[in-house]
This record gives sequence, structure tokens and C-alpha cells, in this order.
Amino acid sequence: MLKAERINLRRRWPALAAVAVVLLLAAFLLLWQTVGVARDRVWDHIQTSGQWLVGMDPSFPPFQDLDEAGQPVGFDVDLTRAIAAHWGVEAQIEGLGFDGLVDAVQAGRLDSAISALPYQPERTEDVAFSDAYFEAGLVLVTPTGSIGVASVDDLAGRRLAVEWGSEGDVQARLLRRRFPDVVLLPSDTPQAALLAVAEGQADAALVDHISALQFTASDARLAISPQVVVSDPYVIVLPRKAPVLQQQVGEALQALQADGTLDALTTRWFGTTSPMRVGSP
Repeated sequence: MLKAERINLRRRWPALAAVAVVLLLAAFLLLWQTVGVARDRVWDHIQTSGQWLVGMDPSFPPFQDLDEAGQPVGFDVDLTRAIAAHWGVEAQIEGLGFDGLVDAVQAGRLDSAISALPYQPERTEDVAFSDAYFEAGLVLVTPTGSIGVASVDDLAGRRLAVEWGSEGDVQARLLRRRFPDVVLLPSDTPQAALLAVAEGQADAALVDHISALQFTASDARLAISPQVVVSDPYVIVLPRKAPVLQQQVGEALQALQADGTLDALTTRWFGTTSPMRVGSP
């Protein structure tokens, strides 16, 4: 090799070495990600055992309760079984106190938890959360067929019924800063606030979605607005290091929404459907 060629090779060597290092690092990261995603011991155990261990606190009907025989029933029970059936496995439900559910998933004592659990952004370092399967937040309820109040932006000069001291009351008082002429009508319960609308004493009520569903199921005079005023999504709690399980739960929820299962569960346990669609919290 000529001296000049040797000099040029030496000059190019650092650049070539840098390129090689980058390529090796990229290959390593790709291999690590592939292996990391494939190694989901929780999902592997569910598949090999045919059992999905789900914790819930059966004390919050209609989401979770116990029937006369002591067996779990409710919206969340049916949802758990529907997801398990979608995977071709069996749901194994374990009763546990509400406050201990997230910690049990984090500690690996449960595969998942489904128990009307709200999304908790402060716990995302400990566990993972699915997309929302139910929206429990504040909604606006108006007389059926009403065209005057479609959203909170239409409340100026209107009479708004709320439950005294509730989140709806807090949000209504904040809303009155935008619309000082909103007339607030506090009631003892969300049902009383909804009754005020049904009987024409108020133009709208700001209540939680659960109360709205339960009331409108038996009173056709009221309708729920599709707008969520303040979101409070219920989600499935999952192990943080279970990426395949997280993906499978997300796909199952999408499938159950697309085929009408989630709407059917709402109808079964609340007696009516909801105009709202669920998704990412």
C-alpha cells in the first residue's frame, strides 16, 4: 500500500469507526426492543394458564356487586369476562379492597384491576392504564328536544341546577365567572337537580354521568349532552412492564366498542345508552 493511501485510510478511520459504532448501537437497540416487547411474562402466563386474574372491589353497584349467592355481578364483571372471551381465556375475579387494587397490580399479585378505577396520572411510574372504557365525569343534562342549551357555552342567562357542594357545584361557580348572569340552583342531591330540570324549574343540570344515566333511564323528559364538561374516565390498571398485555387490552376495548358490546353493557346496567364515546384518558 502506498504511503499516501495509508495516510488517507488513517484519516478516514475515525469516521468509519464512528459509523460502525452507530450501526452496532442501532442494531442493539432494535434487538433489545424486540426482545423486550416479546418478553411479557404476565401475558405469557395468561396464555399458558388460560386464566386472567383481575381484582375488583365488589361494593360499587352497578359496576361491581355481589348477588344473593355471593357471586360478583355488574358492569365491570361483564366487561372483564367479555375481554377474557375475546382472548379465549377465562376471567378469574378476586375481591380486594378498593384502596389496595393499584398496589396489588404493581406488586404482581394481580394481572389487572377493573373496579371503576379513575385514571391516576400520579401513578404512571408504578402501573400502566388502559384507554377509558367508561366516562364518569360531569355532563350537562337538558330537557329532551331542547335546542337552547347544547353546551356550557349556551348557559348565559340560564338556570343551572347542581348538587350543593359537589364537583358540579364547583364547576358551575367557575362557569359563572364567564357568564355572571347564570342562575345557580343548588339541590341536596344530583337526583333533585335533575328533577328540577324535568319539572321545568331549571334549564339544565350539571351532574356526574352515572347519576345522569340512572335518572334518564326512567325519565324520558331529559337527555344527556354528548359534551363532557369535566372528564373522569374509568380505566383498567395494568402492570407497567407488560407491554403485550397493555396492547391486547387496548385492542380488546376497541373491538368491544366497535361491535357494540360497551353500549350493550351500558344499556344492561343503566337501562339506557350514552351519547358519549370513550377512548384515551
